Amino acid sequence: MDGLSGAASVIAVVDISAKVASLCFQYSVAVKDAKADIERLLGKVKDVKNVLEMLQQLLNKHEKSHLLTTHSIVESLKECYQQLQGLQDQLEPSKGRRAMQRFGVRALKWPFTSKQVEKMVINFEQYERTFSLALQIDQT
Repeated sequence: MDGLSGAASVIAVVDISAKVASLCFQYSVAVKDAKADIERLLGKVKDVKNVLEMLQQLLNKHEKSHLLTTHSIVESLKECYQQLQGLQDQLEPSKGRRAMQRFGVRALKWPFTSKQVEKMVINFEQYERTFSLALQIDQT
């Protein structure tokens, strides 16, 4: 893998994590009964985004060929991106909900159970640990 594709993967995951964080925030404002679950998921997505932004800074600052550990996490970046993409797809308002919002009806319903949120949080914690470890190793 060349350095450019690794950096592009990091940028893509940072970008989509910001979008998912924004969607989670919108739900936390509109849906009161799932606030704790939404805030847990939002916090974990932000944590992953923050680690990846630090990784992105490292990639921008150093010669990419010397950051061997960072290059080894491309598969984890792809998996994280796919999970965030699925989350974004489920959180984005459907056309029907958008039409209802034009008439003043707020039809946001949190699409996940507490168990599903717990599983997502655990997955994002694993990604965060993987990316943090790669960052620590490549900084030394």
